[in-house]
Amino acid sequence: MNNGGHEDEMTPKERFRALREGRAYDRVPCNPSLGDHAARVVGIKLSEYHLSAGKMAEAQIAAYRTYGHDTVGVGALLGIVHALRCEVIYPEQNTPYINDYYIKESGDLDRLIPLERQKNPHLSLCFQAAGIILDEIGDEVPVSIGVRGPFSTAANIRGVENFLRDLYYHPEFAHRLLRFTLENIIPVVRETVALGAVVNISDPVASGSLIGPKQYQEFAMPYTRELITAAVEAGGEPPTLHICGNTKRIWPAMADTGAGVLSIEDKIDLEQVKQAVGDRVIIAGNVRPTNAMYLGKPEDVEADVRQGLRQAYDSPKGYIVQMGCALPVDTPPENVHAFVGAVRKYGQYPLNPELFS
Repeated sequence: MNNGGHEDEMTPKERFRALREGRAYDRVPCNPSLGDHAARVVGIKLSEYHLSAGKMAEAQIAAYRTYGHDTVGVGALLGIVHALRCEVIYPEQNTPYINDYYIKESGDLDRLIPLERQKNPHLSLCFQAAGIILDEIGDEVPVSIGVRGPFSTAANIRGVENFLRDLYYHPEFAHRLLRFTLENIIPVVRETVALGAVVNISDPVASGSLIGPKQYQEFAMPYTRELITAAVEAGGEPPTLHICGNTKRIWPAMADTGAGVLSIEDKIDLEQVKQAVGDRVIIAGNVRPTNAMYLGKPEDVEADVRQGLRQAYDSPKGYIVQMGCALPVDTPPENVHAFVGAVRKYGQYPLNPELFS
């Protein structure tokens, strides 16, 4: 945990390195989880953003230079399931989505060929974009590539409802599918590390709203742990792990995966997370992406940032001010500026006394 100041402002990369290594740093880092909102910064269609490595990189670089946040990232989430033969739709002005899953019966898994990243343009362009970003600003800011965890990837190529039924009625098949997805995500993670980028893992289907702690520990945690181990063995930092919903009953299990950062959704008291696992992992969260960032005003954003800082600034392993989930595409730019500005105002060390007033 940082308890000291820093004479000169650090770069985001220096700040994150100090945070992970337990050294003093100048202020709490922040991540607005920009995602597709970056397309709005440069005024391009979302389909242009997702289907062009150059446009994706241009948008993320412009957003970083506009807002001054501490981490830049692109996502391989849908690229992986697209490469595994799911039908993915890329609307002009809306977020891409899975239109049809591939594995409709158990025999389909036997016909599913392993992912070949170089032969799938939707996955390949993610790495191309990350490479451009790294060349342009990688010396000063961490660049990440996001992947879905094996549990959510399996659910995406099987269909969420079918997969959740498999956990109860066909557990052996569920494990076969999870093993297949893990073996196809590991090469993506290794290539991410080799490129010089950071791995972020999101696992929305592992939410406590959909499965219980027992199912998480049997079907999600072991495969996530293997994926994180692969990232670390490849020379990368322990990844961030984000799971949607109320994850209170699985915080220790999430920490057991070996994740370096636990990303927590809004509506969760970060004080509770800090008490439960703050001595084991960095905590990230949990500004409200919809009610504060998208629908609120700058003062609502500032209030959320202040609340998170009050609750978790002194977490033993450290704290990152972050969205509770992905930032809505059409979030007003003034709210993103308010987010970063509030962290700069209240998250500097020594902390601004107004934070506690």
